[in-house]
Amino acid sequence: MKHLINKHKGFTLIELMVALAAGMFLLGGVSLAYSSINSSTSTAKDLENALDVIRFSSKVFTRSLKQTNSVPTYTNNILSVEQEMGSSACTGLTISAPFIEKYSHEDDSLFCDVGNGKVKILKGVNAISYVIDNNVVSVLVEPTNLPSQFNNSLVIDISLSQMVMNKAFQ
Repeated sequence: MKHLINKHKGFTLIELMVALAAGMFLLGGVSLAYSSINSSTSTAKDLENALDVIRFSSKVFTRSLKQTNSVPTYTNNILSVEQEMGSSACTGLTISAPFIEKYSHEDDSLFCDVGNGKVKILKGVNAISYVIDNNVVSVLVEPTNLPSQFNNSLVIDISLSQMVMNKAFQ
């Protein structure tokens, strides 16, 4: 008896081409998915950093402006806020004498000076400006890499509530 030997071993060229095309299609899909996820993650990190800058700015300026008994001044890109003795300073210290907090912006950082030299209190700020209108101070903060739907900046309106209360009870 003769054994029949099958001459077909392996894959044909057409089968290999179909497998190669299917593999390339899957690889392309995975690449696009990775690129999309990577872009979303980068945008989320930028937004998170920008929100941290806004949150910290809001906290620092709210504390400072709500406890002052006088209208702040804004000259030469420096916001000066007079504080009474025993007030918390922008550096985190409680100072036992009257002092002036001076906020300034250089490069991508916000600095505060209470008389002992400038201290960097925040990084990631492209620009910051202030508008003082009676008993309200508007702080315009432009964080680094803020997504475009926010028009590159946010405004934080802070009432000078200590001054308002003092006037109301006089």
